[in-house]
Amino acid sequence: KMEGATAGFFTQLMALSKREAQNIWRDKPGLIASIVVPLVLNVFFALIFFQVGDIMLDDYDPRSHFGGMTQVAIGGMFGAAQPLLLKFPLDRGIFLREYATQTYGSAAYFLSKTMVELPQSFMNAVITWGAAYFLMGLRGQFMIYVLVFWVTGVAAASTAVLVGCLAANAEVAQQAAPAVFVPQLLFAGFFITTEQIPSWLRWASYLCALKYGMNLNILNEFGPDAVADWPDVMMMNPATRVKDTPLKAMVNEQFVVSNSINPDHVWLYVGILLAIIVVVRMLSILALARRAASFF
Repeated sequence: KMEGATAGFFTQLMALSKREAQNIWRDKPGLIASIVVPLVLNVFFALIFFQVGDIMLDDYDPRSHFGGMTQVAIGGMFGAAQPLLLKFPLDRGIFLREYATQTYGSAAYFLSKTMVELPQSFMNAVITWGAAYFLMGLRGQFMIYVLVFWVTGVAAASTAVLVGCLAANAEVAQQAAPAVFVPQLLFAGFFITTEQIPSWLRWASYLCALKYGMNLNILNEFGPDAVADWPDVMMMNPATRVKDTPLKAMVNEQFVVSNSINPDHVWLYVGILLAIIVVVRMLSILALARRAASFF
């Protein structure tokens, strides 16, 4: 139970966070599913992409190598964002009832959910990459993958949370899901490189969290520093059908240059992801407060 209208912000925040954590802990089937599902799913993905990162294999293909890494990133975005899309619409009844009695404010309520979400999503990142990284034979730094996955997931989830706070009910939030997820996929460099997107539409890619997460993943796996210690492998030139193209140059052109990724902008990409999290979640608090105020 909260401590009434006179409770300070931090008292509200700690009490709400404790309640949220207890609710998650009591929901044993949901807790088990949050561990088992990403584990099983990513082992399955990794077996499909088994050892795609082994550049010494005769049938090595850079596109499959990129595809394995990409699949984990896409799965992570959906896994992080989809549950939160419905979180606020489904909990709205309890929130409005307690908000009406001035038990707590909208900011404390929102931040308490974020505080519990962050360690959960970090655990999910460790489980996901623990399942996929070694089976896929990827070469980038494991911990960088985990941290990028975590921050990108929270940023993508922030957009889902904003939609959930703006939506009139859970059904509307679900209908809006494609508007959250599809642009992320289209602008992240999977299906079409950034250079090939018409220039008058290219600006939209800079609003998509997944784009920055993929930039960091690509630099971790295929960037100049990452490939520096790769063995010198020659790949077949499609034009001449002769193995005369260095693999290091090929992956740099295919994945780094064609997606307009600057290896010197690592911290800029991290900063933009953090800015998306902060700005979008602040807008979510305002949307939640406005919706609550409109009821009374």
